[in-house]
Amino acid sequence: MDEQRQSLLAEIAGVRKQFGDILQRRSHLPAVARVVLKKEALAKSHRPTHLFEKDSCPIIGGEDFGHLLVSVTNTGLAALEKDVARGTTADLKADVSTLRRIEPYTADDAAGDGGVAALQRLVAERRPEQIRLRLFKHGRSRADGAIFEELLALAQSLKLEIPESLPYLSELRMFRIRGVTADAIPALASFVGTQSIGLVPEFEVTAQYVPVGQLKEADFPAPSPGVEYPVVGVIDSGTDPANPLLQAWVVDRDEEDVPRADQDNAHGSFVAGLIANGFYLNHKDPQFPRTQCRIVDVVAVPKRTTPLREDDLLNTIRRAVRKYPDVRVWNLSLSRKDKVCCDDAFSEFGMELDKIQQEFDVTFVSCAGNFQELPLRGWPPEDLGERDRIHPPADSALGISVGAVAHVDRPSSRVRPRDPSPFSRRGPGAAFLPKPEVGHVGGNCDGQLNYRQVGVLSLSTNRQVCEAIGTSFSTPIVASILANIRSGAATPVSRTLAKALLVHSAALGHGPIDAAELRYRGFGVPGDPSDVLTCPPWQATLIFEPELQPSKKVFARADFPIPQCFRRPDGRVEGEFLMTLVYDPPLNPSAGAEYCQTNVDVSLGTYDVGKEGKPAHESKIPLEPRDYSKLYEQHLLEHGFKWSPVKVYRNTLSATGGQRWRLMLNLLYRATVPTAEPQRAALVVTLIDPSRQKPVYDEVVRAMRTSGWSTVDLQVSPRLQTRGRN
Repeated sequence: MDEQRQSLLAEIAGVRKQFGDILQRRSHLPAVARVVLKKEALAKSHRPTHLFEKDSCPIIGGEDFGHLLVSVTNTGLAALEKDVARGTTADLKADVSTLRRIEPYTADDAAGDGGVAALQRLVAERRPEQIRLRLFKHGRSRADGAIFEELLALAQSLKLEIPESLPYLSELRMFRIRGVTADAIPALASFVGTQSIGLVPEFEVTAQYVPVGQLKEADFPAPSPGVEYPVVGVIDSGTDPANPLLQAWVVDRDEEDVPRADQDNAHGSFVAGLIANGFYLNHKDPQFPRTQCRIVDVVAVPKRTTPLREDDLLNTIRRAVRKYPDVRVWNLSLSRKDKVCCDDAFSEFGMELDKIQQEFDVTFVSCAGNFQELPLRGWPPEDLGERDRIHPPADSALGISVGAVAHVDRPSSRVRPRDPSPFSRRGPGAAFLPKPEVGHVGGNCDGQLNYRQVGVLSLSTNRQVCEAIGTSFSTPIVASILANIRSGAATPVSRTLAKALLVHSAALGHGPIDAAELRYRGFGVPGDPSDVLTCPPWQATLIFEPELQPSKKVFARADFPIPQCFRRPDGRVEGEFLMTLVYDPPLNPSAGAEYCQTNVDVSLGTYDVGKEGKPAHESKIPLEPRDYSKLYEQHLLEHGFKWSPVKVYRNTLSATGGQRWRLMLNLLYRATVPTAEPQRAALVVTLIDPSRQKPVYDEVVRAMRTSGWSTVDLQVSPRLQTRGRN
């Protein structure tokens, strides 16, 4: 027997020893072990499914890339030992060769950073009213039921209240347990069914305000009679009910969860003011969009003396999206207090928001969060390790996360205009997803957070106009733009297409971006919706919303309409191409970093007859940023970034050969997807003349008609057309 097999058998024996007592006394109760793959196996996308199958120790989830969680029983371990020791088939040999180690999932793993001892100290110090516990999901009703019954028995033996199930739509097995003391933590953390245990996450809104004067009607125009404005839902601290100018934009107010006496409306008023009239409040600065929206005002954040727990916030959000089904864009200018996003797992809150977005066809626009350790960073940025990484819920895979950029500066300012703000948190999100996707004006400051005359202007209470900074205030600007995009066309704009148009606008306005910048500014700052939904003569935008079928996995359109003005006399192509792809993948909350279960790629390139007499596709527009691999190991990118549901492709061609061009989308499912469903996607493709002289739009339309492509302009609403002429 070779050395690797002997080592693995010793590790399996260690797992059996760790759980032996439980597995012997309660054979119906499974435990969990961690399987760590070798880096080479991860790079080749190999999963040891022949070794860890339903009759041994089946895979039930994941953590970081190459870290699998498997269900462990006595009989399963015996079957696993047999296959490791004597397996002779090629598949079993290959699986064994991929393994680095097998180890038990421990109480310290469940307790998180610092392990059980750190969690005990935290509980002793804070004395929380409740803790949150997540159970493993084995996918077998008998096993999962047995684990729940055992949890009830454990709580009773510890003299705790009965665990209360938290109704997560994402089917996470989350429970609230009240009255837990530090002494009970070791038993709960070491319980065989516990995947995680900790304090209930708390959320907050943060800002300081500098009054600059009283609100004037000229700086806050009322809604125009007869105009149908889009509506943004604002889940925040509530708007000032004593400000009639602001309340003229509020179509409804929900304060069911926070009584008026427990409210401080400053933050919610500031956010709402920017959604309704940010352009006018900021002296008609052209860096602010002219968008205006009405507001559904959902009061969720109490005064700072009262903590806002995750379960209470989620209950408010679920109720709000059901109560206001016509509201498609929701602003979340709040973030978790004590947790940054990490590579290996999406936050439970972010995953729950994803499920709500899928179920109710809404988009959550969330702030990246504010970093406030002094002195603040400049630009180019200093390396702050992981401390300035984004806060949940900015890691929501399907939502839009927003960073902040500066719009003005002073001699003492840390950054210059258009640079990421000194306080704006950075990405990436979990699994290397590009987060934030976009940025917008959030203010500037010096290294000590002083921001007079370089902040953003909006409303506070008592009809005051105040100055403040924060990603909380770049976020509502983007929410307003997105709501106008969804309502700005004569025909309905889907959630994924609206997001694609938003990101595409940002990428179009910013130009090529490198990997290091992407982490801070996203793909750029989106433009005004009237610009997003229309084209100047020197560019043309094509929109596709294909449905890729599991049986085919490819969408292809030949004879892509290259305008004649892009053709040089020798037939070679020159011009700029920009593509933005957005799709909603199926999601697996148990899969850790492999949460997104499908990958869609776009390829635009030549499709000419090759040496073998058959057309051959050659891609010409690469994924952006091209240098992303410089930041992370390539095999991590293959499993993470390339599975991102938001992708941008860009290239400027100078003399590229090829007569026929083809557009192609490819669909790939992870091996863990049980049932493959059709995958819809939204793709925006823009062809640009860098000199802004050539008649690109007209010639693309002509080429589409010649090749039999349908041409339907995206009709812009009169409201946006009128605004564009002001």
